[in-house]
Amino acid sequence: MKLSFSVFIFGWFMIAGCSHTAESPMIVNELIGTEWVLEEIDGRGVVDNVQSTLRFDGNDRIIGWGGCNRYFTGVGSAGNGIKLGPIGSTRRICPAVVMDQEDRFFQALEKARTIRIEGPHLVVDCEGIKKPLQFVRLKSSGGS
Repeated sequence: MKLSFSVFIFGWFMIAGCSHTAESPMIVNELIGTEWVLEEIDGRGVVDNVQSTLRFDGNDRIIGWGGCNRYFTGVGSAGNGIKLGPIGSTRRICPAVVMDQEDRFFQALEKARTIRIEGPHLVVDCEGIKKPLQFVRLKSSGGS
């Protein structure tokens, strides 16, 4: 009996410890109307003067600029994380370095699993990359 109670207490502490993070995952609805610009993909900075953006639009959609092309995708909550649909985009051709950044951005974004705010950054953890996408918020022209 004493052993099973100890196992129960140990298990409870493990679950409680693993379920809490320094920054709680964001709910997509809390981000509606905000727009962010990409600063890092997998810990590497982005190409100067090439903005890849992310805007949480209403109706469970994300829209933005990949660096070369406009894009859109569906977004929803999935347990404690998020799930994005396939990305649709325009089909412009840009210089190779811009297309490479856009491809890496789209590939990572389609595998987004959690989002959170850390200081001034929106952090998006993605399956298959070691370090998260990191964004900084764009100033709103509407004064909000």
